[in-house]
Amino acid sequence: MADSSRETARVVEPHEARSQPPSNRRQVRLERAGSPFGRLLRYGGLFIGALVGWSFGGALAARPELVAASQLFLAAVLAGLGFLVTPYIVFDLVDAVVGRLRRLTIEALLVSCSGAFVGALLGLVLAWPLALLPRPAGQLVPSVVAALLTLIGASVAHTKQGEILSLFRRRAPADGPVLVLDTSVLIDGRVRDLFRLGFLDGRVLVPEEVLRELQLLAEHSDPSRRARGRRGLDLLRRLRDDLGARLEVVPGSVPHRTADDAVIACGSEFGGKLLTCDQQLADLARVRGIVVLNPNQLAEALRSPVHAGDRLTLRLVGEGREAGQAVGYLDDGTLVIVERARDSIGEDVTVEVTRTLQTAGGRLIFAHLVDRGGAR
Repeated sequence: MADSSRETARVVEPHEARSQPPSNRRQVRLERAGSPFGRLLRYGGLFIGALVGWSFGGALAARPELVAASQLFLAAVLAGLGFLVTPYIVFDLVDAVVGRLRRLTIEALLVSCSGAFVGALLGLVLAWPLALLPRPAGQLVPSVVAALLTLIGASVAHTKQGEILSLFRRRAPADGPVLVLDTSVLIDGRVRDLFRLGFLDGRVLVPEEVLRELQLLAEHSDPSRRARGRRGLDLLRRLRDDLGARLEVVPGSVPHRTADDAVIACGSEFGGKLLTCDQQLADLARVRGIVVLNPNQLAEALRSPVHAGDRLTLRLVGEGREAGQAVGYLDDGTLVIVERARDSIGEDVTVEVTRTLQTAGGRLIFAHLVDRGGAR
């Protein structure tokens, strides 16, 4: 019998209650209302309801312009309501508060409490002049304004907590560079070779939101996305082995923040450089004044220079857009467009570069066949 009562009195976590079907949730609420603590709440609600009803009934009966009401009747009604609904109201309110607190980090909770404290102080400052208003406004308005300012202070502090926390966090030491890694550069994988070869050095920061995004990709139903997520997590593990304590995971300070927002905030906060292969994120970071390192741009800069007049040997693999053109590729993937070479598709030919063109998508090389156009 004691075991069943303890089972009935078990507190159900808010996320468990939300994840259950409606019928199960109703059953859980009934069981909690019937637990020993629920019965205690019922009797407490009954007593408070009876006290409020008796006092309110007496106040009505003392006013001749109001219809006299029975104190006993009002006390009985409010006592019955308190007995019936108090456990549900208290348990639902506790679930809501606990669920909200579970989603808050310690830093976010402290910032919100600080904002509420500042709002409450401002409410106390305004209480004295507001109390000079005519009654009953002078009695009600100060309390209402103080409560509103407290809520507004907590809300504003919670919204701006990232900026507030950045004012108190210690910046990175000036003698060592700080590098912030995003999801795309971890999936790309070339960043590990840059560290191993000594092209990159310093503290390496990975926001917690980046880890979360990689984990979601690694658990995705799409095989290609799942492979990318696992590749990123595996690279991060190898970087941990290579860099040791120099690689740090930055805890998230703002709930539900995206990985892009997190890396930009981390770069601004620690004065670091952002490593990314995402061009849109790179453009946004540059607008915020963050230095961006893009492995794709580095690879483009390290390509062997090709100038007009150079001779190259390559295989023609397809037709070009214009009539008579054929295309081939250098070892680094650069596209070479050869004029009047369509008949040589599938052959290894020697070409002479006539001009180069740099575009947003990469570099283009134009050439002609040496054996057909070189003698001209």
